[in-house]
Amino acid sequence: MIIAELYGKISSKLEDTEDILTSNVFSFFKYSDRIFLKEYLRQIEIEVSENDALKAEFLFWQKYDDRTEPDLIVICGKYYLLFEAKYKSDFSPETSTLASQIDREIKMGKLAAKNENKEFVYVAITAEYYKDKKKYAKYENKDFKFIWTNWQTITNFLETTLVSQSLFQYREYANDLVSLLVQKKLRSYIGIINLSVNKKINFHNFVFYNKNTSEFKGEFSGFIESLGQFAQIENYKKSFHNSYFDTLQAFTINTYENIFYNGN
Repeated sequence: MIIAELYGKISSKLEDTEDILTSNVFSFFKYSDRIFLKEYLRQIEIEVSENDALKAEFLFWQKYDDRTEPDLIVICGKYYLLFEAKYKSDFSPETSTLASQIDREIKMGKLAAKNENKEFVYVAITAEYYKDKKKYAKYENKDFKFIWTNWQTITNFLETTLVSQSLFQYREYANDLVSLLVQKKLRSYIGIINLSVNKKINFHNFVFYNKNTSEFKGEFSGFIESLGQFAQIENYKKSFHNSYFDTLQAFTINTYENIFYNGN
C-alpha cells in the first residue's frame, strides 16, 4: 500500500483516512525488526525489553463489547497499549447519549487490560504539531498513563534511525515509509542546521542585480558599489562618510517621488 500511495495509485478518499495511515506505519513496526518497535516506544516513554518487543502482539481494529473500535492494540511486555490514530479528523465528542470517543476507549481499554493483567496505556496519535494541553488535560495524572504524540515523531524517529545505522535490511522499507510521511506533510521542522546545499552558489559584488545588464535602467543597484564612494573616517576603521553630505542644504521632500527609480 505504501508504494501505491507514493505513486498515486489509490483513491484520494483512501489517502486521507487514518486507517490507511495507521496500517502503513504500524505494519512497519509489526513486520520489520522489532528493535524499531522497542526504540519507537522508548521515544514515547514506554520502556520494554528486546524480548518484549519480539513477542509483542498487534491487534488492529479490535471491537469491544460496546462496539468501540480502537485503531490498534499492542500488547507488549507488561503493557496494554491502546493507540487511537487521527489524521484529518478529530476524536468524536460527547453527545447527549454517548460519551466521547476517548472516554469510551479508556473505559473499555482499562477493562481489557485488567483481564490481561497488564498495565493500561492510552496513546493518542494525531497530525497536530503541538500538544493541545486543554484538550487532553482531563486525562492527565489518572490511574493510567495517557500519552499524546504525533505522526511527525515517527518520521523523525525513522530519519534519525536511517542516519545512525549504516546498514540494515529494512532500509528500503523505512525509506519508503519516510517518503510517504513527508509526502503527507507529516514531518516536523528540524532546524536550518540540517540543511545541505548541493549546488554551488555564485556570489556577486551587487546586492540585487547587475545594473549594467538589467533590461530596465535606473533601478536601485545595491549597496556594494555605492559604498565605494565613501571615504574612511580617520581613526575609525569601521565608519564611513561621504563628503556630499557636508554640503547638504535644507530641502523639501516630494512624497510622490520614487526613491528607487529615476522616473525616466
